[in-house]
Amino acid sequence: MKDVLFSQQIDFILMKDIVPVCDINNIWFWLSIIEFIVIAYFSYKLLRKKKNIMFLDLTNDNLKESRNADIDMNSIMDSINQSRDLYVKLCSLCHPDRFVNTSKEKIAEEIFQEISRNKRNFKELSLLKTRATIELDVEM
Repeated sequence: MKDVLFSQQIDFILMKDIVPVCDINNIWFWLSIIEFIVIAYFSYKLLRKKKNIMFLDLTNDNLKESRNADIDMNSIMDSINQSRDLYVKLCSLCHPDRFVNTSKEKIAEEIFQEISRNKRNFKELSLLKTRATIELDVEM
């Protein structure tokens, strides 16, 4: 009998020390509930905004114009594939530091700035290549 009473006392002591995880009177419980609601609200607003942005520009007129657009695919592919190599080559040949204390220093600076602006535009880089060849006397 004493063993049963002793074990019940131990169980009571152990149960008294256990703090419930989701106590409704706990402020951290309510803070986490409010935080979850705020996050859910902003997530909903963000998803709704993305849906509206995706279809904002799609009107029948815009779709018809894009279908009838005249696109030069060769120029696009040249810009994608060859512009990087031409850019690196022009940067090294037309860098203003190569023309320090010469009459071509200002021209080299202008051409170099144009090269930097048109880094991915193969057509413009080709025009700058001819300009550099003529004005700076650079061999490609």
